[in-house]
Amino acid sequence: MDATGKAMVDHWTWAATKGLLNRNTAGGLRAASSQVLGALDNWEALDVTQLNVDDALIRFTNLRSKKFKPRSLETYKHRFRIAHESFLSYLKDPGGWKHVVPPRPTRATRNGDGELRSAATRASDVEISVQPLPATGLVEYPFPIREGQTARLILPRDLKIAEVKRLTAFLATLPVDYEASAN
Repeated sequence: MDATGKAMVDHWTWAATKGLLNRNTAGGLRAASSQVLGALDNWEALDVTQLNVDDALIRFTNLRSKKFKPRSLETYKHRFRIAHESFLSYLKDPGGWKHVVPPRPTRATRNGDGELRSAATRASDVEISVQPLPATGLVEYPFPIREGQTARLILPRDLKIAEVKRLTAFLATLPVDYEASAN
């Protein structure tokens, strides 16, 4: 089975032609594969099974950051990860291969300082999914702290404002850069 960069790019046209994948989805995966692999030396002959995806994406970003808006770069990187993983899956089992569409990434926004933040880290999106705990009267609230780190708060379902104030005061003492006030 051909595991070259060219084969990976061409795979998406084949998948759409055979009706294994929506044409638009296949076109997006083909474009991402072409753009990211195109940033690599001798990409057409490159063995994609040996590819370090993170290194390839860093090189792509470094070489193409002026060509694309930051949001487009992130979209290409996300789609390339999907395309690479799916193509490797195809190489392992061509007869049983089925492209699985992962959930869409959260949309990036800018905070007050102009820094990009994912939607999951915006204050308005703190409650990602509320998980009731069976028959305990407690609810688990996942809370994104920073990229890749999520705290899980387990709180009473009938939380009172006084308890929130106590919890807020307690949390304010936890940071490593905490300084006790002179009051």
